[in-house]
Amino acid sequence: MNLTQRQLRMFVVTATLGNVSRASEALHLSQPALTRALQEFAGQLGFALFRREGRGLALSREGARFLPIAQRLLREMDHVLEDVRDETKGVRGAVTIAVGAAFGSTVLPGVLRKFAEDYPLVRVRLIEDDSGPIMEHVTRGEADLGIASLVGDPAPLYCERILRAPIGLLLDSQQFTVAPDQTEQALATLPILKEALGTSTLHALRSSGSAVVSRMETGIELSSLTLQIALAKAGVGVAVMSALGASNPAASGLQFTVLKPAVFREIYLVHQRQVPLSPAASVFRDTFWSHLPVLQSTLKIHPAVAFFNTSNANANANANFNADAGPGA
Repeated sequence: MNLTQRQLRMFVVTATLGNVSRASEALHLSQPALTRALQEFAGQLGFALFRREGRGLALSREGARFLPIAQRLLREMDHVLEDVRDETKGVRGAVTIAVGAAFGSTVLPGVLRKFAEDYPLVRVRLIEDDSGPIMEHVTRGEADLGIASLVGDPAPLYCERILRAPIGLLLDSQQFTVAPDQTEQALATLPILKEALGTSTLHALRSSGSAVVSRMETGIELSSLTLQIALAKAGVGVAVMSALGASNPAASGLQFTVLKPAVFREIYLVHQRQVPLSPAASVFRDTFWSHLPVLQSTLKIHPAVAFFNTSNANANANANFNADAGPGA
């Protein structure tokens, strides 16, 4: 079966817009021509792609399953064409990276700055999400690379460990008091903000049987790192996050106290095992690992964060963590 870039693009655009008329305008085709082309494509595939729903179209069950495959194939075709158009200008194309807020707001900016300097012709697209969905984005081919904790089935993915960070309590020390060796006893009196389902922090806490989980049930539920820090600063509650999340510049001035018994979150760089990385994704991965040891000398990261597969450059980074983090840091 020979699937063309044109067929895939017509299907993806129509599926996204849910309307043949709008899709034909976007594709600069007549509506009858697009309808015929989609029917021929469905006949070639051997299953219906759409079903009528009111005045518009809805994906059939088979069409819904095929859509992420078509998106991945289309992206790979686009990558190939962009990479071969003008090799004399160096690596070009696009790379999509799915990443969580904690890593994306602390470590990733420095990597992206270096990557943009070295590969100005490569476009970068970021998807911010929780670890579970990040793993799914990469497994389905919606992202070339993911930076996440291993939530779900990692079997389809090649996983390279980046760092390990303990989970702790982020709070305003003017409102609440927690001794470093009494975090478990303090839980009974603290208003703990609740982690939403699917976050890597909640996954790690549940896997370890931490007492924090039961204390979250009556708290305000949220999954945004920005909101967690804002509510902790306002004294609304106590946020539960990793030492990496607590390294966010917005958390300056708040106290971070590591949980005891300790619970850790590990973060990995992941990509598909069976699908080779595009040239753009490959050079991003290479830049990531080569620049990370250099970057650590300038990062303001909590000293409890331990990096792997790098040099001991983080020894200097530990000294740079914001001194305003409080006595629990």
